[in-house]
Amino acid sequence: MTRSSRPKLAKLIPFNEPLLRFKHDQLLDDPKDGLSLFGPPEAPNGLRFGVVGSRAGIAQLKSWTQKIARVVPRDQKVGSSVTFPGFEAAFREEWDPEPRVTCQIDEDALAKALTNPDDYQRVFDIVEIYAQPIRRWIAEEDPKVAFWFVVIPEEVWKTCRPQSKIMRKDAVKTDVYMTHAKALATHRQNDLFSEINEAAAKHKYHNHFHNQLKAKLLECEAVTQVVRQSTIAPYAPEHLNSRGEPKRRLQDDATVSWNLATAIYYKSGAKPWTLAGIRDGVCYIGLVFKRSTNPDTKGEICCGAQMFLHTGEGIVFKGAVGDWESEKAGEFHLPKEQAKEIVSRCLEAYKVWHGTLPSELFIHGRTHFSKAEIDGFREAAPEGVSVNGIQIRRPNDLKLFREGRQAVLRGVALEVSKRAGFLWTSGYVPKLGTYPGREVPTPLKVKIVFGDAKLTTVLADILALTKVNFNACLFADGMPVTLRFADDIGEILTAIPEVSSKPLPFRHYI
Repeated sequence: MTRSSRPKLAKLIPFNEPLLRFKHDQLLDDPKDGLSLFGPPEAPNGLRFGVVGSRAGIAQLKSWTQKIARVVPRDQKVGSSVTFPGFEAAFREEWDPEPRVTCQIDEDALAKALTNPDDYQRVFDIVEIYAQPIRRWIAEEDPKVAFWFVVIPEEVWKTCRPQSKIMRKDAVKTDVYMTHAKALATHRQNDLFSEINEAAAKHKYHNHFHNQLKAKLLECEAVTQVVRQSTIAPYAPEHLNSRGEPKRRLQDDATVSWNLATAIYYKSGAKPWTLAGIRDGVCYIGLVFKRSTNPDTKGEICCGAQMFLHTGEGIVFKGAVGDWESEKAGEFHLPKEQAKEIVSRCLEAYKVWHGTLPSELFIHGRTHFSKAEIDGFREAAPEGVSVNGIQIRRPNDLKLFREGRQAVLRGVALEVSKRAGFLWTSGYVPKLGTYPGREVPTPLKVKIVFGDAKLTTVLADILALTKVNFNACLFADGMPVTLRFADDIGEILTAIPEVSSKPLPFRHYI
């Protein structure tokens, strides 16, 4: 074999760990280090919160909010554990552990609802028990709060998700029991009795507590943090097994404190950190597709878009609902006009935030873009805005190993062409001295479907976008934030028959 005829070897590209910006423009790669040493780059308008829950749940929440006002030591048995320095030390903001608003739910109503054998009615009624006090307070009362803790017992978590059932011995006969098939039939032909129709209407709502609650509260723009009582009070008697150990396998106290404190700081309206190396004038859009579960729109697909600025702030847009399924199973594609509309809305919102249009637009999706979509995306972007379509997915047919016992380094990329490559967003992290995972790291397969962006630029941006999951305090996530919550947002956008189409910040959804 001559030198010229030898197959070209794929090229490995190492990327430096993206840096984050903290207070006083200090740059570090670890959010916990940055917060402990310098604090966040911006402050919220207020950190006052409300709480909705049972008497026991509210008491446990108050104990936990008092706990994070102080230092929470690291667990010596957990190598990844880092001491939480206390809320004010980490975020440089005064922390009042007392809720500004307290709404105790009707515990008798909750107990009754938990025994309803009809999954859809059970979830609907329990969501209303928690959502109604929040809606009423926002509409009628003062003072206002930045966000709400929704504290739920284990029974709600166990019985208010799809496929969850209650034990036959716990079920109580209700006034109207209805199978899902019966409810669908009633949708097509109303019953003579109003209570039958009301029960059937609850089957239009997705039987998932978290998603249905989030969707119902979008209209009143309530920001919520749903927490299980077993998370904030794992050593309460009801959460212990016969050996006196927590029934749930939880992260250590310090890690739970870091994660929840970061999430509530973000939900109060401020970013705990921002990206340092992203270019100005860049806008990222993650496309979301979800099949509707509403029997009135059965088979139709809801499209949504998550727009992220270079700072990491996000806005969610609900797009059109229609038959967007392609001939290939599991793939969805927009017609040209709908593709144009959703990008136009994102660009309009970007201009509102910045006073000008972005210079670069990157559209992230899991499937290949169709010609109609590409034409619509390009037509929506005026002259001067470069548009790039990037397919990102996680294949199962490629592993990379290195000598020794350590996993491949996070940030390594394998270039297979000028427009495609593999990026390891998970792997060994020298800063942590470990690979925070169990199985061999799987890369992301990245392909530039259209546009003139360089592959190295695209890969570097994706790696940076794995560091702005503000729902936890992680060194990095495995997926870029543009697609990390795509399934969750799709579930919320289709959880109720009429979801608000108002563009809202990302913190309303997570």
